[in-house]
Amino acid sequence: MSLSQVLYVILALGMSALLVVGVVLMIRAKAEHGRAATLGLFGCVVLLLGEVYSIVRIFTISSLVGALGADAFGPVVFVIDLIGMLFNAVGLGLLIFAVIARRTPVQQPQAQGWQQPQQPYGGWQQQQPQAPAEWQPQSPPQPSPSPQPGWQDPNQPGWQNPQG
Repeated sequence: MSLSQVLYVILALGMSALLVVGVVLMIRAKAEHGRAATLGLFGCVVLLLGEVYSIVRIFTISSLVGALGADAFGPVVFVIDLIGMLFNAVGLGLLIFAVIARRTPVQQPQAQGWQQPQQPYGGWQQQQPQAPAEWQPQSPPQPSPSPQPGWQDPNQPGWQNPQG
C-alpha cells in the first residue's frame, strides 16, 4: 500500500468518525426536532456509506486495473466515481433538507396566570374568549403624589397658594 493510500484511508476514517458522531447526535435530537433530525440522520448514514465505498474502492482499484487492462479501465473508473458522487450528492441533499425542514415547536410550560392565545396572522380571525375580571392581573393601588419639599413653581398647574 502506498503512502497516498494510507493518507486517504486515514482521512476517510476521520470523516467516518465525524459522521458516526453526527448519526448519534441526530438520534438524540430526534425527539426534539422530529422530521429534520430524521432527514439529517439519513443524510449522515448515506455519507457514511459513501466513505465506506471510497475505502473499499481504494483497496480494489489496483486489482481492477490488472483484471480489466488499461483500455477498459477508463469507463469503469467513470462508473465507480459516479457511484461515489451519487452517495455524496444524496447525503448532502438530505443534510440540506434537514436544515430547512420545518421543526415542530417545543411546547413551553404554561406560566402561572392567564395567557391570551396567539392570534392567527392575516385573513379571518376567530373571536377569542376573555378571562373573567377576577382572573385578570391587577396592579396594586398607587399612592397619590405628595408635594415635594422645597420651592414650588407658582405657574405650574395644580399649585395652590397657601395664603388664600
